[in-house]
Amino acid sequence: MKASHYWQFVRLKATGLCIRETIANAREFFLQQFPVTDALDAVADLTDLQVQRQLWQLSKNGESQAEICLRCFISNQIEQTCYQIANQFGTDRGFRHKDLLVFVLNDVLEIPRNRQPIQNTFISVARDILNSFEPERSNLATWTSRKVKQNRELHGFLLEHGIYLISDWAILNDTSPKQLERIYTEFHQTAQYSIQQAKNLLEAYHAIYRADRLRSKLSGTKGQCPPPTSEQLQKISTYLATNFAENLDPNSILYQLQEIANKLRQYRIQARGGKSRQVSLDQPNLTINPEKLLDRTDDEQEPFAFLAAYRQQFEQSLENAIAKVTDIRHSKLKQRSPHSANNFLTGLSLFHCHGQPMAEIATAVGLEAQYQVTRLLKLKELRSDVRREMLGGLKEQVIELAKFYTLPSQLSELDRKLEVVLQELVEEEMERAEAESIKSKGIPLRSRFAIKLCKYLQRVHKC
Repeated sequence: MKASHYWQFVRLKATGLCIRETIANAREFFLQQFPVTDALDAVADLTDLQVQRQLWQLSKNGESQAEICLRCFISNQIEQTCYQIANQFGTDRGFRHKDLLVFVLNDVLEIPRNRQPIQNTFISVARDILNSFEPERSNLATWTSRKVKQNRELHGFLLEHGIYLISDWAILNDTSPKQLERIYTEFHQTAQYSIQQAKNLLEAYHAIYRADRLRSKLSGTKGQCPPPTSEQLQKISTYLATNFAENLDPNSILYQLQEIANKLRQYRIQARGGKSRQVSLDQPNLTINPEKLLDRTDDEQEPFAFLAAYRQQFEQSLENAIAKVTDIRHSKLKQRSPHSANNFLTGLSLFHCHGQPMAEIATAVGLEAQYQVTRLLKLKELRSDVRREMLGGLKEQVIELAKFYTLPSQLSELDRKLEVVLQELVEEEMERAEAESIKSKGIPLRSRFAIKLCKYLQRVHKC
């Protein structure tokens, strides 16, 4: 950090313009305390933390100029933190750093005429930061950045723009498996199988990462939650294998933890009154970023060309899987009872293409009760078979496709993560179909799965 930041005060004018003022007395005081290399604008032989500790102690002893130096430093750090947030999110979310400064850059520097600080009942953000600062635990730059991001008004503004400034690992730490189940069920409408997998992984994460985090806090270590280490990921993998008979490698675990955190983050943004992620209604609802499957190359258009080709492959794989699974089920039923086989096709059509409830379908196909239709159609099993059939061939097809859009050196990395990514995407599609079937209220179903099934039934079986 520049030495001049200890005597240059950043403030907002009434017009919203951000200006930097040199506080002469603070500069004179600082240069008396610390040797500064003018050419580098840096304190010689001392770190920022050492300077801050000395200034903090002087301010506690009643030296008002030391406090002013620290508040100057905080004002510069507030500005820098707002720049960082705006650079990271502002372009996509439509705001600039000055839109953030109005919430946190509100310190009023009253210059004392003697060594006694001026009493002021207004507690600015900078004063609050300084009052809560503990130099033995953190440096002032880190503490300022953290407090700015926790500011209630700034936090509310960012939520309105769909931004929730908490790390994935902190979100996972304070979410219980019971909360996850509720959020996945009510907010994301996720299938039970995927909910249980996520709960198992969260339990393993808590048993390893959160336990380590709590031990660190008890020993006095604070700060943001860092990403899990390779050792922690390996322990999570062992925990899953031992307790749930699930075999996931550390890289897959890291990816899936981030996906869980992303879903929890979406819920928290909306639950706190923020805007959820916007999706254009005229775009296909296959929600995948090209970076998920293919890293960017020098040609910025290649990932999007790949994505377009991938969409076609995904659609075709879904159609093929539906046709194969439905034909196999129909053939097996036909061997036992041609009448049941016809009822099976009719039931699928009435439910997915016409939105009829199971009770009405039972009457239409000559069955006595709704449960008999449920037993005949076995929709969960049907979707599970389609999921498995899709995953069976899609990975090889996408690898072949990627050869035209990526470098040979990238293919091994793509192959490593592709199975996890495709499994998530296919399951997402099936979960959407299942959630829609549960909520069916007498109208044709509109998931991609239902539409393709209806087209197949109409084309091949004239249903």
